[in-house]
Amino acid sequence: MKVGILYPSSKAHPGITAEFLGGLKSFFKQQGIESNVTLVAESIGLGGVEKDIYERAEKLLMVEEVDVLVAYIDLRILAFIEPLLFSSGKLVIVVNPGANLPTNWISQPNVVFLTLQHAFLCSLTGALPTDASGQKAAVATTFYDCGYLHSAAMVKSFIRSGGTIAFNYVNNQRYDANFSIKELADHLASDDKASSLLCIFDEFPASIFYDRLNELENIDGQQLFVSPMMLQEKALEKHSGFKFDIEGYMPWDIRSENDSNTLFGDSLRTHAKKEPNIFSLLGWETGLILQQVMINAKDDFSDGVGIVETLSKADMNGPRGKMKIDPHTNYVTTPIIKCSIKNHSGKIEKETIGIPEDEWNKFTEAPAEGITSGWTNTYLCY
Repeated sequence: MKVGILYPSSKAHPGITAEFLGGLKSFFKQQGIESNVTLVAESIGLGGVEKDIYERAEKLLMVEEVDVLVAYIDLRILAFIEPLLFSSGKLVIVVNPGANLPTNWISQPNVVFLTLQHAFLCSLTGALPTDASGQKAAVATTFYDCGYLHSAAMVKSFIRSGGTIAFNYVNNQRYDANFSIKELADHLASDDKASSLLCIFDEFPASIFYDRLNELENIDGQQLFVSPMMLQEKALEKHSGFKFDIEGYMPWDIRSENDSNTLFGDSLRTHAKKEPNIFSLLGWETGLILQQVMINAKDDFSDGVGIVETLSKADMNGPRGKMKIDPHTNYVTTPIIKCSIKNHSGKIEKETIGIPEDEWNKFTEAPAEGITSGWTNTYLCY
């Protein structure tokens, strides 16, 4: 099987491509099928230039004649190349963290979406404040993060639960020693301060943000409801304790003891000589899907629609647990993890929850409405 890959680059996460391909190749080696797969890759830079991405996708599909296309791109760019993807008839696997929402959830029948479910998890997080009716929240995020719809998903969920937004703080500074939260600190020191903080940060600025909050005198007992990247180890590892409480959801736990996660970690350390992370996780799970394609499609990869229908019935278990393709959206759904850090502790408590199908169905029944704008480059590629 010949697999074409559109891969991104990132200044903030320079290892993104190496990690993703490391996870993919480690899966093939562990399964002993690397000789059955030929990879042809094309760089798309930060993933935000429509013309370049169209040309590279066209090259892989029409010139290289790949059997399957794996596109690590965001939804805003996907819209520009969808006609090409549909006309090819080939299976397309769109990979990204899931920070954006589609304008509608009606997917092209030959396209499967493998994500980290960030917007969905942020939506669940926005509904966490108990009895949100009458509560006021302040939104804290970065100039980059607020260009994606996972922030809107969290806010909409909070408002839908009865809460109101009292203050918005958007940091547009460099992530260094000069990083300041003065405007937010002034709000939290006021008599009319919000009772909750809805926070959306990538892991590095999240670590600095936690530092700045911990320096405030009036932060004791404040409730933070945070995005998935704020629960990553690199966001938390430098902190032995917090004056505030933290709650949220994450898609995957590196320390999960299920057999598939253990196999993933051991194989990556053996074959790629690296520790697992969210990018290698997506690579490994992409490999798992491609293995099912090889098993079920035999040597005929021309019918992408038929392959998707077969995949929706396949039994797949990845590091996150059972992988299930939602037949209504073609999105891969997986178990999720609820997290909390409370009582001035640096210890994170985790509870794995099976695929929350009811919540997922409600989420996908309410697509983005009205005029939306934002970054076109893939989330985390900046």
